[in-house]
Amino acid sequence: MQAVRVAAYNAAAPPIMSLDMVSKQFGALKALDRLSLEIMSGEILGIAGPNGAGKSTLLNVCTGVLAPSSGTVNFEGRRMAGLPAHRYCSLGIARTFQIPQIFSSMSVEENIATGAMFGPVERLVPAQVKARLEGILDLTGLSRQRRQSASQVDLLTRKRIMLAASLATEPRLVFLDEPLSGLNAEEVEIFVGLFRRLHNTLGLTLVVVEHKVRALADLSDRILILNAGALLCLDRPEVVMRDARVIDIYLGARNFA
Repeated sequence: MQAVRVAAYNAAAPPIMSLDMVSKQFGALKALDRLSLEIMSGEILGIAGPNGAGKSTLLNVCTGVLAPSSGTVNFEGRRMAGLPAHRYCSLGIARTFQIPQIFSSMSVEENIATGAMFGPVERLVPAQVKARLEGILDLTGLSRQRRQSASQVDLLTRKRIMLAASLATEPRLVFLDEPLSGLNAEEVEIFVGLFRRLHNTLGLTLVVVEHKVRALADLSDRILILNAGALLCLDRPEVVMRDARVIDIYLGARNFA
């Protein structure tokens, strides 16, 4: 059963990001095919679909890692064409990866402090950096491990560190690529709870790509299903989970994930 949660976004407000007829080709392969959608400010948008559907390509296009072959990406009304990935970050867009990308030679706290270097263009004084780090350590549950070497922590903690470093950039929109991958049922519950805290406490817009569809349905305001680079379905979780096309192409008749 989906948890009852008050949606933080206003569907009538301007979208925080919009894609208009975005395509991405790699030679003869069209990974994204004239994809148009709006990400609403303050929502949690889940993205799912079969392997090869274009989910990772979509994240890469939305975060500046890849430029679209055609179409436009707009963030807060600004066209993002031609900007490098680090500029996406400084403007307020962050992302995490399926395999945690952290500095194992650094402590937990040093990893997060490194993230703060890639946030807004203005330089922060040491006191501001310290205040930001304290808040993030507390919110992500890493305060007790702040001095620990990142090479000595488990997978769940590595994921927390990567997420905390992304938060240190002061984003307004965060893309998470399969954040629940490799976690057991108890860890999934812990991490989903963390996403809710981030969303409710910081007012972040979250876009979550995930294969664990039941957890995604419990977390998201809307779910987007991609298939062959195109939008198959975009609606509330309870509608998407009952859509015959989604069941046939992705979920299967037993509707498990």
